[in-house]
Amino acid sequence: MTERLPLEIAKGVLASISGILGIVKNTFANQDDFESLAEQCQMIGLVIWRATSGPTEREISSTTLRALAELKSSVDGIRNAVEEKIKKNVGSKVFNVTINQETILQWKNELDGFLTLFNTELNISANLKLDELLASFQEFRAGVTSNLQPTVQVPDELPVRPKIFVGRDDLVKNTVLSLVGCQHVALIGPGGMGKSSIARAVLNDEALSVKFQERRFFVRFDDLDPAQITFGTFLDRVGRAMAISTLANIHSLITKALSTSETLLVLDNAETFLDAAVDAGRIADAIDGFGARSNVAILLTTRTSVLPPNLQWVRLRVPALEENPACEAFKLLYTPSIESSTLIKLLAAVDFHPLSINLLAQAAVQNEWSPEHLVDAWDRQRSVLLEVGDGKIQSIAVTIETSLNSPSVLKLGDTIRQLLQIIAFLPQGVDKRRLTDMFPGISDIESCAEALCKQSLAYLNGEFITLLAPIRLYMAKRYNTNIVNNPLLEKVQSYYKAHVIDEEIVAQDDVNIEHVFTRWVGDPAAMKEVFRLIARFLFTLFDCRPRPVALFPVIRALNPEKSTSSVSCMESLMLFPKSKSVAVSVEKGYCLFAISTLMRWIGQILEAEAVLAEARTLLLEAGRVGRSQLLFIDWVVASVYSGQGHYKAAEELSHSALKRSSTMFRPDPAVVTYLRLELTRARMLRGTPGTSKDILKAARSRSIEKNPAIKSFAWFIAGFAEINDGHLDLAKQYFQEAQTQAAADKELGQPFAMALGGLVDVAVRQGNQVESKALRTQALGLIHQMPDETIPFVSEAIALVAGYLSMEGDVEQARKLVGPAVVNALKHMSGPAVVSTYLAGCVELIGGDLAKAGDYFRQTVENCILVAEVIFRARSERALGEIAVVKKDFKAARTHFEATTELCVTIGIPADCLYREFTCYMLSETFDGWKLYQEGHPMFRT
Repeated sequence: MTERLPLEIAKGVLASISGILGIVKNTFANQDDFESLAEQCQMIGLVIWRATSGPTEREISSTTLRALAELKSSVDGIRNAVEEKIKKNVGSKVFNVTINQETILQWKNELDGFLTLFNTELNISANLKLDELLASFQEFRAGVTSNLQPTVQVPDELPVRPKIFVGRDDLVKNTVLSLVGCQHVALIGPGGMGKSSIARAVLNDEALSVKFQERRFFVRFDDLDPAQITFGTFLDRVGRAMAISTLANIHSLITKALSTSETLLVLDNAETFLDAAVDAGRIADAIDGFGARSNVAILLTTRTSVLPPNLQWVRLRVPALEENPACEAFKLLYTPSIESSTLIKLLAAVDFHPLSINLLAQAAVQNEWSPEHLVDAWDRQRSVLLEVGDGKIQSIAVTIETSLNSPSVLKLGDTIRQLLQIIAFLPQGVDKRRLTDMFPGISDIESCAEALCKQSLAYLNGEFITLLAPIRLYMAKRYNTNIVNNPLLEKVQSYYKAHVIDEEIVAQDDVNIEHVFTRWVGDPAAMKEVFRLIARFLFTLFDCRPRPVALFPVIRALNPEKSTSSVSCMESLMLFPKSKSVAVSVEKGYCLFAISTLMRWIGQILEAEAVLAEARTLLLEAGRVGRSQLLFIDWVVASVYSGQGHYKAAEELSHSALKRSSTMFRPDPAVVTYLRLELTRARMLRGTPGTSKDILKAARSRSIEKNPAIKSFAWFIAGFAEINDGHLDLAKQYFQEAQTQAAADKELGQPFAMALGGLVDVAVRQGNQVESKALRTQALGLIHQMPDETIPFVSEAIALVAGYLSMEGDVEQARKLVGPAVVNALKHMSGPAVVSTYLAGCVELIGGDLAKAGDYFRQTVENCILVAEVIFRARSERALGEIAVVKKDFKAARTHFEATTELCVTIGIPADCLYREFTCYMLSETFDGWKLYQEGHPMFRT
């Protein structure tokens, strides 16, 4: 309208009004609140046109001129206020800015005064209504425009291929091949993955340039968010890219233009309109219509996986860069020499995310950082380095907030943002299969998770919904500083509390559980309970995922005096007259003991001893309750000693603990039975005959009547005691009883399988191959039914079956079983890994492949050193000696046999007690080098 007015001041008023309405349209969320103000602005514009389009400036009254001047001042004030609101809100095109209704009403009343003045001066409003004024203006404009020359429209200039573009050749190739065939392609991935860069590379590909020539159009939507998009805005952007005037029916013109020849239409940042607050359906229909033409190929770049439904799309996921291209991209920007290992570690910390790599390199260049300064800056302010830049294309913060404020996310309310916070908090993310179990009562939790994935805020990593590192870092800084206020966190804590001894869940969520408990234990009200939970978690981890943990410094730093946890009446009586905080100290001591036990099992012996010493100190200070706990601790440590082959140490510790228990007032009878059982077990393994009697006495003790796991274990040990004493029938009977005890509890799959292994051993010793085969088949079936076949015990059990198979001549089948078992076992270095590699060596030895057998035995020795295991180290040294004898390398054989002898002393056994367990651990009698060495054969004297 301004170009039709002769008066400059009137043009200024209308320009300001136009600016106000433009900002409101493109930025503000509460546009409905502006409706009356917008109508008033339109009325003022028409009134001004009517008042000033006829007479010259000299003919307009001074009152009208003064009113126009004051009106301009007022309108400029409104515009300045609107613009100031935008400046105060960082990323105005991303966040949904609002102005309250009271302010809008104040502006409307202010403009009412000017309309009244114009009514009085010109008597316009009294004679003409708004629609009459509008019709009059349209008639006037039509008369003027009919005499104007049409404006020559040119299409938007195509973007060039990115200068820095690596690691995307396959994606470009696949995209081009599909588009050449006029298929529609969607490049889908999180923000900052380089989807727009791929589209630019595709657009400038030679094959597409030849096919589509000047009919290639690139339509940008990165400067808008879904709240700003309407059907008209969408068509306007497409039309402008195609050089189509917006004065006529633009939808028809676009459709007609697309029909003329082969056309490539690239719609960049398509999530903006696919998830529009309004008109999303109309826009999708329009795209369906565009793409229905056989001569049109459409390329979308989008974060959302929800695409227009009536077209067939080639969906190409855009992943992070591979390691080498990521390093190359970084070095193209940052030229100082940086060690490959340092750079890989740095870029891996952002999951090789392209935009993050670019931002890191740019920050290093702009600040002239050396590699050392860059690493230091990353360690100190990593999230800050990723928030620089402006707009979706250049800023992690903006790209994330754009997705968070999309209509499909906002409509799900607070829950979806809370879930995103939880996913960012949990290192592994959230298992999609257990969403409803973890978050009971949240009816739309699965819809929220699905929406996060569709918006590419989250992605599936196996079965876990997780986040890219840059998004996780941003969420941690921006939203998770007060994660304790997130109502979903309490549900996560309750879930892990309820499943802390569930091996299947602990094996899969172990990192999450450790992280949750690490944060939770610092709560004074929960400290005592979480100490106990951590101990239970660690013992479960011991069985299913033995690995180092980072809990020790956290637990050590906590002061039980600051705990507000309540204690039971029984605890109060037992602790009297000591402080109630002693009860928390007991739990802390037990928790430290659990850490030390896990450390010992994975070979961190010195660290384990130091942590155990701290645990003992705490428990001794707790009086009677603490001393009772120490008895239990001694039993567990003795059990670990036996499991690692330190039989002499196990016997001495069990004996010492039993002696101490005899001086205590009413020690726990179950713990005393455990200690007697462990003492007898150690003696049996050291070669003491007749131990089954004492073992059975423990097995039949009333103190363990309600503990089927211990009872099953006792009968199992009694079975091997009878084997070593030559009573196979009794051994079979005891193994069957061990099975019966384990079967009483469905959770005792491992003890049941071990008892089944004992029965296999008896059948092999008796030469009953039919029974042995049937039992092996049953054992394998049971093992494969276990929920998680990657836990260490499963690998060990499969290796045992393979060992018996090779003994009975089926070496090839044994190899097929033991190979994968070794691979799985070595993922978690502990006792089962040692057993699996040793048995793999035995299989190869029987199969005649001495080289491969030697490799396995040497690997077993190395693994034994790592986890402080001695019995299988001794057996492996003996096996390596036998291989050397076969090769007639008697010097090497002597070295290995000497090592075996020394290890037997450490273990506390005579040389003939090296094999007191499963038969498959024994080497064939054809290997007699060890025997000859003990007899002093002269060939070993050289």
